[in-house]
Parts: sequence; structure tokens; C-alpha cells
Amino acid sequence: MGRAAVIAALCWSLIPGLVEAADCPDDSVRSGTVCIDKYEASLWHVAPGQKTLIGRIQNGTVRLDQLIAGGAVQVGVAENDFASTGCSPIGNGCVNVYAVSISGVMPSTLQTWLQAVAAARNSLKRLPTNQEWQAAVMGTPDGSPCIVNSALPAQTGSAPGCVSDIGAFDMVGNVAEHVAEWGDSASSCQAVKFGLDRSCFAGPGTQMPALPRVYARGGDWDDNTDAGPLAIDVTSPAALVGPSGFRGVR
Repeated sequence: MGRAAVIAALCWSLIPGLVEAADCPDDSVRSGTVCIDKYEASLWHVAPGQKTLIGRIQNGTVRLDQLIAGGAVQVGVAENDFASTGCSPIGNGCVNVYAVSISGVMPSTLQTWLQAVAAARNSLKRLPTNQEWQAAVMGTPDGSPCIVNSALPAQTGSAPGCVSDIGAFDMVGNVAEHVAEWGDSASSCQAVKFGLDRSCFAGPGTQMPALPRVYARGGDWDDNTDAGPLAIDVTSPAALVGPSGFRGVR
């Protein structure tokens, strides 16, 4: 490759979004130019001295047995379980809480959008944009076998048929998933044109203050036909606890 070609390639590589992601880590699958988590996030409080464990979380190779052996404690699954972590509802102090994508655990739901952002940041991830989430969900069944008719959410990956075309699990049902965007609170909910998925999107709504309200996608464990790849809810404040979960992207 000549000098001009090398310089050109370097310049293009510095423009965000124009270079495909490298091979994705074990905890994620490729979706266009990003790697999106295979599973809904579980949040873990990890002692700052556990450098090896934190490194495994950040490079996407950590296993459940390693989290347990390293003394990590799952949070976001019981009321007030963030109390001892220093992680406030607005994200301040959330320096030792990490977002992990693994199968066979309960997805964390009792956290705010801001705590989710902090946990993803600590794991060297971020929340997907609404467009990135929509691209990744394509091919996921609209209903059964996804968990849309249950009294409670289930462990991550426990509905093996609920998988998207790219290999992401549980993007429909189980827990609705926060994405990056904020918007006006929805004025009303209705079924979207191409299915029965619930759309609580059009604003500004009557809730005051109108901002910030955050997007939650896919629907919950008990939403039945309201859940689906096109389901969207824009009614929750960024600092409100649950019941939505999320997944990260790199």
C-alpha cells in the first residue's frame, strides 16, 4: 500500500461510524458497526481492588463463576440494593457498578436510566441508540416464544427461541430495554401500524416536567401482544427506578 493510501485509510479510520467493529467479544454480537450485548444486562458491584475481574468485565469475557469467586454482588434486582454501593439514582458515585452480559442470571431492572448509563460506562460500553437497538432486534419473534405472558421476568437466555437475526437474546419481552435517547413524555399509547406492539411515543404529554423522559423498547414480561420489536414507551423519567432493563454496545 502506497503512502497516500495509508494516509487515506488512517483518515477514514478517524471518522466515527465508518469503520466496522472488530470481532466482537464473547458477551456480544455484531450489529452493523457496533457490538451489542447478547443478553440483557445484569449489574454487579465489584470491589475496586478486583483488577483482574474488572478487566474481564471490560473485555467481555467474564463468567458467572468468576463474578461470584471475585466477591461481586448483583444489584438492581431487589429494592434498595444500591444503598451500600455509593451509586445514587442520578448516577453520582456509581464507579464500582458494572454492566455484564451473561446468560443464566436475572436481568437487573431496579435501576434508573442514569445508573444504567454509569454501569455501562464502567464496562467500557454505552446504551445503544434507538436506531442501533432497532437494527439489532430484527428477526426476533413478535410474542411467543419470547417471555411476554409471565408473572415475572426470567433469567437471561432462558427463552432460546427468542433471538434476533444477529443472535441477540430477549430483545422482545422479559424486560423492556432503555436506549440512549430522551424525549417528551407520551401523550397517549396506541398500536403501531404494522402490528399490535404498543407505541407510547407521541408528545408532549401532560406529565410535568415533560423532560427528561427516556425510551424503553421491546415490552415487558407481562405485556402480551403489546410487546414486540416495534414496542416503545416514553413515559419514565431518567431518575426513576425500574422496571426497565437495558443492554450495552461497544
